[in-house]
Amino acid sequence: MLAKVSNTPTSQSNLCASTSLSPKSRQDKTLKLNFYLLGAANVANPSALSLETLLKWQKEGLVNYLGESKDVRPFIAKSSCCVLPSFYKEGLPRVLIESLSMQKPIITTDVSGCKDTIKPTLKLDDKPFAIGENGILTKPKDAKSLYLGLKAFIKLTSLQRKQMGESGRELATKVFEVSFVIDAYKKALRKFCLKSGKKRLAFISNTSFGMYNFRKEVLKSFIDEGHEVLVFAPKDATTEGLEALGIRCIEIKVNSKGLNPLSDLKLLLSLCKLLKDHKPDFVFNYTIKPVIYASLASRLLKVPHISMVTGLGYVFVKGGFKKKILKNLVCLMYKVALKHTKQVWFLNDDDRLEFLKHRLIDEARAFKLDGEGVDTKHFYPSSMPEGELNFLLIARMLWDKGVGEYIEAIRLLKADKEVASLASFERNPPLI
Repeated sequence: MLAKVSNTPTSQSNLCASTSLSPKSRQDKTLKLNFYLLGAANVANPSALSLETLLKWQKEGLVNYLGESKDVRPFIAKSSCCVLPSFYKEGLPRVLIESLSMQKPIITTDVSGCKDTIKPTLKLDDKPFAIGENGILTKPKDAKSLYLGLKAFIKLTSLQRKQMGESGRELATKVFEVSFVIDAYKKALRKFCLKSGKKRLAFISNTSFGMYNFRKEVLKSFIDEGHEVLVFAPKDATTEGLEALGIRCIEIKVNSKGLNPLSDLKLLLSLCKLLKDHKPDFVFNYTIKPVIYASLASRLLKVPHISMVTGLGYVFVKGGFKKKILKNLVCLMYKVALKHTKQVWFLNDDDRLEFLKHRLIDEARAFKLDGEGVDTKHFYPSSMPEGELNFLLIARMLWDKGVGEYIEAIRLLKADKEVASLASFERNPPLI
């Protein structure tokens, strides 16, 4: 069982003792503090950070930008805590459950998806942060809240940080293990696909990257059972990896951010043709446009299908009049497209309740997965670094991911005299 912890920032449990104790009683020696960023810069997104900005922060000694990597495990292994201060409408961030699986505490924000990775369920109310069994929850879009959460983590003893990591690993194995997700797929297929024996399964997404990085184990499990697996997605650097698993990759063109109705009509027509030509026995759809247009195409061709809402995204973030019109239009499209979907899967309960609130689907077809799973054998535990605290933010370099708040929180930490008495700020040397 996981240890019970109060949701206040001054919990007196055996895991998280009060952060107001004197520095001398809490630390045996001065720690070295290092801060890192890992993920793609200059991505095609309105919220993208430029490489120039990242290198400017690096030159100031605030952070070390590590670029991007196909394998995040060596970086997580060398970290002390993984930070994701996102205010984006996440589904359930994969990097957080990967970090938990590798026995690392996390610091994240009180937004859909992110908050689901901190246990027990915490409520901030008027508190700046809350300490959980496996990490710390802070307010979104609030650099001061993040700074206080980071400071609280720094003031923990090494034993408390170790216990946080162990609780995170336990959570990953008991809740987020990918085998549970694979079981959900197979159960749904048995229930809704009338064809017995080997099947032809189509998986439709806006990126091959997402299929390979988030659903590779699911796809492989179907391949191993002898089913034929097709992936309809734009091709990218991960397509070769999918094909190496024995998957047939069929390219489609998806403009994920575009609002051109002619482009979307072309997508719908191309999906209809592909489904007619390849005749899958069952279809799984992911992300906004495939969920809408592949669900419509499946409905027109009477192909049984399930759609996964991987996060509400930009459309459901509060905005002005134009945003409201766009949200209403997208809601209408969801409602029409999902009318005959066997089930709609969500990665957190907030998203599921949002769809029910807007009456986009009926409750009987709304199903929540605990994320898309993590291979806990692949993301195996690693020990905590000694004598230093390495904070690591892994994400696409977007303002929406809270990168700006992370940098501002580091500035606040550097100006804090109490933190200076506990730790020294290094020049963020290479992590691996």
